[in-house]
This record gives sequence, C-alpha cells and structure tokens, in this order.
Amino acid sequence: MEHGSSTKKKMMNFVAYTQTNEFAEVPQKGITARAFFYGSLLSLAIGIGVAYADNAIRGSYMGLDFGSPAAIFVFFLFVLFINPLLGLIRRSWHLSEAETALVYIMALLATAMPSMGLTGFFMAYLTGAFYYATPENEWGELFLSHIERWMVVDDPLAIQYFYEGNPSGGGIPWDIWLPVFLAWLPFLAALYLLMIALMVILRRQWMDNERLLYPLMQAPLALIAPKRNSLWPRLLHSWTFWIGLGIPFSVGMINGLHAYFPVVPAIELRGSLPIFRNSTTLRPTLSFTTLGISYFLSRDIALGIWFFNLVAKIQEGSFNVLGIASNERMEWVTVPILAHQSIGAMTVLVLFGLWMGRSHLQEIVRKVVHSGSGIDDSGEIMSYRTALLISLGGTLIVGWWLWLSGLPLWAVPLVIFVAFVIFIGLTRMVTEGGFFITRAPINPGNFMVYGFGVEALGPSGTTALGFTFVWAGEMRIFIMAACANALKVGQNMGGNRKHLLWAMLTAILLSGVGSIWIDLELCYRYGGINLSNFFTSLVNYPFNFISRNLLNETAISWAGWAWTAWGSILMGLLMYAKQRLLWWPIHPMSLPISSMWMTDTIMLSVFLSWMIKGIILKYGGPGLYNRSKPFFIGLVVGQFTSMGFWLVVDYFTGMTDNLVWWL
Repeated sequence: MEHGSSTKKKMMNFVAYTQTNEFAEVPQKGITARAFFYGSLLSLAIGIGVAYADNAIRGSYMGLDFGSPAAIFVFFLFVLFINPLLGLIRRSWHLSEAETALVYIMALLATAMPSMGLTGFFMAYLTGAFYYATPENEWGELFLSHIERWMVVDDPLAIQYFYEGNPSGGGIPWDIWLPVFLAWLPFLAALYLLMIALMVILRRQWMDNERLLYPLMQAPLALIAPKRNSLWPRLLHSWTFWIGLGIPFSVGMINGLHAYFPVVPAIELRGSLPIFRNSTTLRPTLSFTTLGISYFLSRDIALGIWFFNLVAKIQEGSFNVLGIASNERMEWVTVPILAHQSIGAMTVLVLFGLWMGRSHLQEIVRKVVHSGSGIDDSGEIMSYRTALLISLGGTLIVGWWLWLSGLPLWAVPLVIFVAFVIFIGLTRMVTEGGFFITRAPINPGNFMVYGFGVEALGPSGTTALGFTFVWAGEMRIFIMAACANALKVGQNMGGNRKHLLWAMLTAILLSGVGSIWIDLELCYRYGGINLSNFFTSLVNYPFNFISRNLLNETAISWAGWAWTAWGSILMGLLMYAKQRLLWWPIHPMSLPISSMWMTDTIMLSVFLSWMIKGIILKYGGPGLYNRSKPFFIGLVVGQFTSMGFWLVVDYFTGMTDNLVWWL
C-alpha cells in the first residue's frame, strides 16, 4: 500500500515538474499609465485593423478564433522592435515585465471584439432581414412584423446604401445607427461584465486549485519574461525559438508569394480522406500553431482530442452507412444527432466542474455573507462581492432585454442557461485544452426550437431567438475566454489590480468602437455586398433559421432529447473514470466538440505533437522537454507572424484574397 502511494506521489511530482511554465513569473510591479497608453493604442489598432483586413483585404483571418493571432502578432512586433527602441532612446522608457503584460492583456481582449467576436455579425444582422427579404423567401409574411424595430435598422435608404454603397459619397447616417447602438448597449455591457465577473469567481479554482495549464498563453508569457541586462525578452535570445519561428514563416512566405507569382508553387498542408463508403471524410491537416500549442497540453488531454475525434468519425460514418439520420437542420452543424449528444456532454462537463469547485464557491459565498472574513480577494480585479452582484444584476439585465426583444418569459432563463453552459464549457476547453479553433456544438437558438418547439415559442419568440445569433451564434471567439486567459497573464502583477479591470474594459470599448466605425465606413463607401461574406452569405443565417422553423412549425425533437441524455450519461461515466481510476489514460474534455469539423482539422497535428512530446519525455526527460519549449512557441509565433506580415504587404500592394493560412 505504501509502495503504491509512493509511486503515485512520484508520478504526480513528475507531471507537475514537466508542466511547469518556466516563462510564467511576472515581477511584482504595478500597472502604469504609459503601459495603459500603449495597450490602448494597440487595442484601437486591432479593432480597426482586423475589421479592415476581414472586409477589404480578405486575407488570413486574425481575429476569428480563440488563438487571437492579431494579439500575438502586434505584441511580438512590440517586444521585438518598439519596446527595445524605447529603451535605446532612454533606458527609463523601456517597459517592465508587468507593463508589457498589461499591453498584451489589452491586445488580447481587443481581439475578441471584431470579426466573429461581435462586430463581424452585428451590423449585418441588424439590417440583413430587410435587405434580403424577397417574395420568394417569404420573410415579409413570416417574421418581419415580429421584429422589434427599436433593436434593428429599418430605414430603407440607409440599408440600401449600407449594402450597395452611397452613390452620392455621403458619410455614415449616424442619426439612424446611434439609437440602435444605444438600444443594444445595456445588453452588451451587462453580458460582457457578467462574463468577466464569472471568470473572476472561477479564476482561483481553475488557476490555483486545479492548476489548469492555459496552453494558449505559453507564447505571450514567454514573450513577456525579461532577460537581465537586455532590452529583449529571454525568449528572443533562444536560437531554437528562431528555428521554430522560421519554419511556418517560410511556408507562409512561399504561399504568400504564390498569390503574386503563380509560378511559385503553393505548399498544401490540407488533405482529404473519404471513409465509410465516402459517407464521411477525415481531414488530415498540418497546423504549426496546433503543433506548438499541443506541446503544452497534458498527455491525457492530447490523447483525448484525437481519440474522441476518431470515435466521432466512426460514429458519423456508421450512422451514414446504416441509414440512421435526423431530419433536423442546424446552422454550422452537419450531424444534428451528434450536436444533441455534444450539448449533453458539455452540460455535464460544466456542472461537474462547478461541483468540483463547490468548496471554493462556498468560501466565496461565506466571504460575501460575512463581510471581511474568509477567502482573500484582494488580488482579484474586483471583489467577490462585486463579482456576485454583477453576476446577479447582469443576468437580470440580459434576461429583461431578451424578454423585450420578444422571447417568452419562460424561455429567458433557459436561453441564458444554455448560452452560459456553452460559454463556460468552451472557455474551459480553451484554458485547459488549448483549443485555439473550435465552436459550440449547437447554439441556444437551435437548442430551444428542437427542445421545446415553435408552437411554445411563438413567432415572436422564434424571431427573437434568431437575433441571439448576434452574441451566441457561431461563438468561435468571445470575451469570456479572452478574459480567462488574460487573468492568467496578469496573475502576479502587483499594484492595484482593480486598474486591470478598467484596462480590460477600455480595450473592449476601443476595439468595439473602432471596428464598428471601420465596418460602417467601408460599407457606405464600397457596399457590404462588395466586401466579405459577413454581408453576403453569413448574414442570412439567423433569418434562414427563423423562416425555416416558422414555415415548418418545428416540433419538439424527442430523439434529440434522447441523444442529449445519452451524451450526458456518457460524459458522466467518462468523468467518473478519469477521477476515480488512476490508470485511465484519456481525458474526456474534448468529447463535446469531437464531431466538429474544426476538431477534424487539428486532430493530426495534435496526434503528432502528442507523439513527439512522448518521445522527448521518454528519451530526453524533463530537461529536454523544457529546452524544447522555445521551438514549439516559435511555431505558434511564426505562423501568426506570417499571417500578419502578408496582410500588411497586401494592404500596401492592393492584393486581396491572399489567404496564406486558414487554420
């Protein structure tokens, strides 16, 4: 018995040692005005730059997913050129470690606003129903009369010019847009504050008690850590980092040149392998970003990602061969059966996590009830009392706003519950599993119509659900996940940490305002239909959802509920095995998103990284594992830097649609 206990302790010590982040130490220094200034400049630049790149350049997407390439790219340039230059001009101008951490935190939060974070969909969804309504699609008869006019733009001329450009060259009709923005402001402010408050509540449980790895933050933490008597971070003195950076950057250079000179052959890193009588497809893809990030995953999580993805493909192929199918249709979902299974699994994942953290949550409640005693919250960006009040108040404001938009009162708490199960679940996967690209298996709108039927929701309720696509549609990036990662970067920053909250809110505001302005400017100058697919194809998703369900009078899917229950049971059993069986080698965290096409595309790279890490640990030990970290960080930084490099080049040359990296 003692031998078994000793072996287990040694294993735990070894795992803790190999997972130690050598770059994560941040000195105890406060937040300064100059760091806030630089962070604000980068936040505004990211908001404007990402929105412009998405719509005018249409190259590699820098703000589409949780990896936040825009934040990494601009921050890498900042620590490579700008901060050292400041130090060369005057040594006292050089930003400290804590100050550069603040700059990155603001850049990270800023990247979560443009593109699919909010503004990529926002203006399109506020106008698209009226512009794309035709006698053929019958939107006018089905639901236009059920749209609350205070929450959309319904001026015909303003909408026409938005999509087709203003022929007279006039500017943005702010008198029409501002009232709509003000109508959405209470909802969005409450939603984002609620997300931040929940992450404050969960931060200590995830970071200190469970010691999640935060793989996506390994690159920025490495770029923050200084080297004594040097103007550059310690990472930039590592030759292995530059080798790692050079590999994806060179591939990106070749693929970028291919758009200018077709004689230069493009390097194709994507494959397609039909299986199960061509009824489904494996998508082997080499992603240097995934290779780099997956190196910092625990072995059981990496194994779970590629293993459960293979299981999902087998499940999908078996369904197709056996003729097991669903007549349901869902936006961004190819196999509705697996979507129901996945949301059941994600619900259990979130609830199980909250149960595991019940002691921490109880301490917070005691802290609030017995003011001044119990758990220390002086190191948080807001007190636990404030966080709980914001959580309660934010939920009430969000619910009130959804009810005003047309959602039945009984459906409001269900929509909020499903949305935040998805938000918290995906955030957990991002912070623990390093998913830089993923999304929800099902959105709240589809869950509600198939879970309760259109008859119960009514035309107004179904229409209101369509407009939840603004903030809970594809969900490939959002503020909660960015906030969770930001708190990891700033965990040891000294000074008054309440200032960090205001810095984060400033970054959100600047990026949001900047991206909204540039989107409106581009649309009224060139016409939205001449820009990106945000205004041509993606714009129709919520309205197709509304019309399809109203036209077919979608009923309750009892089969969907059965698959949801099965997913819950399966996840519960797997979580139990992981917690109770020491020998169990697979973490089930990835089960809820195992059937997504995004998981298909990262599976090969995760497998390769899992295998490489295993070989390194077996033959080189913890020493070689730690010495190899800069190389794998270089893979991440190199791919994101090549994306940003070509966007800058394309801007000056006028090139468009030069998609150097899509993953």
